[in-house]
Amino acid sequence: MSRYLAVLSVSAVLAGCGGDEGARSASTPAPKSDAPAAKGTGYTVQPPEGFEDVKSRFEGSAIEIDLAYADKDSSGFATNVSVIREQPGGEFDLGDAMDAFTKQAEAQATEEGISEVEDLELDGVPAKTYAFRSRNEENGPVRQRQVITVKDDAVYTITWSAAEEEFDAQEATLDGMLASWRWS
Repeated sequence: MSRYLAVLSVSAVLAGCGGDEGARSASTPAPKSDAPAAKGTGYTVQPPEGFEDVKSRFEGSAIEIDLAYADKDSSGFATNVSVIREQPGGEFDLGDAMDAFTKQAEAQATEEGISEVEDLELDGVPAKTYAFRSRNEENGPVRQRQVITVKDDAVYTITWSAAEEEFDAQEATLDGMLASWRWS
């Protein structure tokens, strides 16, 4: 496998995307969105209600973001989600991708390390997920959850980042978004 892009720094670029008013309660999951589905490369997905497209913030960056959304009603650290699609070339599978990404996550995680890796599916395609607290506390304590899958010679990495105190309550929002994922 030739290379994988380090995707864990994306949350730092998205930090503070929100405004100062109208913060969503951490105890209330975001409602389903009536907005049109977002079209990524080879898939569509429903962005969470109240999130805005922030992909333009990565123009000119070494990180090639396929989609990026952040909570526009957030105060402080803006909960955000990004999707990166890479074609590393050569022969690889989900196991190879997971070896690379869990090593990257371990390097970025606090001493607690990453959670147990769990199996899931994205529109019928096997995927893996894990969570961790980021070692970088420049924007306050942040927890991240990554979902990794491989389809048609491409690796898809979905990274959800939230302030630590909001992470558990908002994880259902990510799960709803993942349930809307459709391959095209």
